[in-house]
Amino acid sequence: MPMVSHLHQLFHPETCQAYIHRLRWKDRPLQCPRCQSHNVGPWGAYHYQPGLQRYRCKAKGCKRTFTDLTGTLLDGSKRSVMHGILATFLLCLSCSSRRIARELGGHVRTGSRWCWWLRNAALSYEIERQLDGTVEADDLYHTAGHKGQATHGGKKVLGRKPRGRRKKREPGRGHYDKDRPAIIAWISRQGGVIVQATRDFTVKTVQKAADIAVKTGCRLYTDSASSYRALKGYAHDFVNHTKKEYARGDVHENRAECLFSLLKPYLRVFRGLSKTNLPGYLGFFQFLRNFRRLTAFEQAEMILYAALDPAVASRARRGDFVRCLDHFDLLQTVRN
Repeated sequence: MPMVSHLHQLFHPETCQAYIHRLRWKDRPLQCPRCQSHNVGPWGAYHYQPGLQRYRCKAKGCKRTFTDLTGTLLDGSKRSVMHGILATFLLCLSCSSRRIARELGGHVRTGSRWCWWLRNAALSYEIERQLDGTVEADDLYHTAGHKGQATHGGKKVLGRKPRGRRKKREPGRGHYDKDRPAIIAWISRQGGVIVQATRDFTVKTVQKAADIAVKTGCRLYTDSASSYRALKGYAHDFVNHTKKEYARGDVHENRAECLFSLLKPYLRVFRGLSKTNLPGYLGFFQFLRNFRRLTAFEQAEMILYAALDPAVASRARRGDFVRCLDHFDLLQTVRN
């Protein structure tokens, strides 16, 4: 009995192409991606991807051909759509890019590029999210510094002092410049979650983060940190952990603390994070938590649906959605 070395060998290529076709044109009319004309027709197929239908625009002055993948995140890839579908599914199971590349038989750089593009496509569902109702908040400091080699790889000078994996932490609160940026979690008791990475945990930074994540006038429960007690615009109450007070009736932040117990194992999979990429990982974790009632297959279908939208795909390639969720510049925004 022959051994199946990679997952994509279990899938039929024509079935995957038919699925991508239905998903691409599910709520969109079949049209030319260049001139948006609906006067299109079949025009053969591509030999390097079996089952990939080719179309030709019949509009005057266009006459160009396109496929179901034109303008999407899967366009131009030498890998088949089976790899894209499986990579998205494994990504929803919180697998690292190296693990995905190994399971699919691809290169590590290809897996890393696909994972970042697909994560960015998933963030399109999160950029306008704002919580209401009763909201809990908590914070932690996560180690995230500079990661990687020099520009051309190898044992070369990085132009900076390397961060030791086991170095002693500097005293005091964490900070972006200390390689320990702050992470603030806002979780609504109605089900929504927002996770933000900020440079520090000052009063001005937390106020700006709260204005972005929570609607004005909502009821907010936190601990007794001074940055929380100075918040304005919310019905705020807190518990005092220094006096062993963890709940007082409905006033507690247990949901936010439990969220960190899920976030830490998720981040541990990636074996060290760069603080430049930290907002992207947190944003994708936020997406998984907000759609946690769906299966991994349904979450992957949502991501593929966004990735097959040319408008979303172009912004995902540029990293626009990650920049919308990057709150490391909150302090500078407040001061300016």
